[in-house]
Amino acid sequence: MRDPRPPRRRPDSRKARSVGASRDSVRTVTRKAESSRAMPSVLRDLRRDAIAIFQRAVRRVDPERAVMEALHLDGDRLAVSGNRIPIDARRSIHILAIGKASMGMSRGALRLLRPDSGLLVAQEIPSPPPNGFQVVRASHPVPDEGSLKAGEAAMRLIDRLGPGDLLLVLLSGGASALFEATPVPLEDLRTATVELLRSGLGIRDVNEVRKGLSKVKGGRLAERASARGATMVGLILSDIVGNPIDDIGSGPTALHSSRGERAKSILERHRLWDSMPVTVQRLLRSAAESSEARTSVPSGAVYNVIVADNGQACDAAREEAERRGYASHVLTTAMEGEARHVGPVVVSQALRWNSAARSVAVIAGGETTVTVRGGGRGGRNQEVALSAARLLEGRPAVLLACGTDGADGNTEAAGAIVDGKTMARASALGLNPQEFLDNNDAYSFFRPLRDLVVTGPTGTNVADLVLFLAHRPGRDLRESLSRPSGKGRASRLASGE
Repeated sequence: MRDPRPPRRRPDSRKARSVGASRDSVRTVTRKAESSRAMPSVLRDLRRDAIAIFQRAVRRVDPERAVMEALHLDGDRLAVSGNRIPIDARRSIHILAIGKASMGMSRGALRLLRPDSGLLVAQEIPSPPPNGFQVVRASHPVPDEGSLKAGEAAMRLIDRLGPGDLLLVLLSGGASALFEATPVPLEDLRTATVELLRSGLGIRDVNEVRKGLSKVKGGRLAERASARGATMVGLILSDIVGNPIDDIGSGPTALHSSRGERAKSILERHRLWDSMPVTVQRLLRSAAESSEARTSVPSGAVYNVIVADNGQACDAAREEAERRGYASHVLTTAMEGEARHVGPVVVSQALRWNSAARSVAVIAGGETTVTVRGGGRGGRNQEVALSAARLLEGRPAVLLACGTDGADGNTEAAGAIVDGKTMARASALGLNPQEFLDNNDAYSFFRPLRDLVVTGPTGTNVADLVLFLAHRPGRDLRESLSRPSGKGRASRLASGE
């Protein structure tokens, strides 16, 4: 699951600036002038480094840079990651950009190409918008009227294509909600989406349901463009573990994607079928019972290339940590599972890594899920951090968990940061971490501690990063920050190592 509940309105630019607008804007809503007594210098240094490492990772997956590195003109051909695609000077070029990184990806494409038209779909209207582009504002994670408007606009753009035309699709996370065309009434679509997002389902299962309800997902957009004789090139910023092209944005450019055939069985298995509106059930039942006819697409008509992913962000984090003197290790780029279980597992495994090193940085990337049972505010990264706090108690260590898009659940925060003093500071304020976890209310735990990480929209999206940093002054691996209350237990990381 992406965002377990519909988000609250983001703060304005005076309170949270975009990483895209300012490369050093990642900040914590923290104590700005902490005394040495309240915050030992080792923790201040670790927290500072964690923020800087996260900044570096986000910069590495800048969407403008990613597109510029992937695209090149070679005479009358467009070179895309080893593919050389003929460009007919007599035919037109069009750009369709959808997702949280749509503006940055468009800027990268426009440095090389001069399209005849463009459509940009985003949560916020860019200022100024790309010249000659139609811009549609839509909602995420729950679709709205703008999402339907964007879906119709995308199909109209494709229906204007002719033989030999080139359609460049710039796809990034968030596209599943930001554009849609469906026979399901909007209110029913929104109801189904909220149920899915609260359920704790993995994103690939969520997107299987979405594909079963859509006219544009599951490769249908690519099939429509091919039927017009056009060539489609998809450049994709991946926000899903394993980079499955058929699931990123629910696979509008993926010809061989599923189209909701498994959706009904998924919902029944997770006891969600009865919570779906009748219109949704009717469509998914049809998808399960009959195979949708597919149009034959000629070879070379559709290309898809991943231009940036979580692995690149993790590698950049590791490199920055090493530059700062940490022995560094990427634990996994396939982090999945319930957020409150993943946090302790990451800490437990990180504490065991390279016991001889004085300073260590352990990095995990991926995307956890949250099964919403309470009525609080928060997100998956805040729950990862909160669940990890007890294992850090008394240690000279920090853990930062953030979404690379700057969003986490139904809050304005990207995530949170915890350290060896978090439990003591929480106790002094009368905050019981388990009570906040039980109510899915991590935001209300971290806000009085001022340990939320707020970035504003970063303009990119390659899922989440968890950074563990520790200083080991001696064999005991502990420093007298506070007295630990006990040992934590954790199961194995769901995604493996």
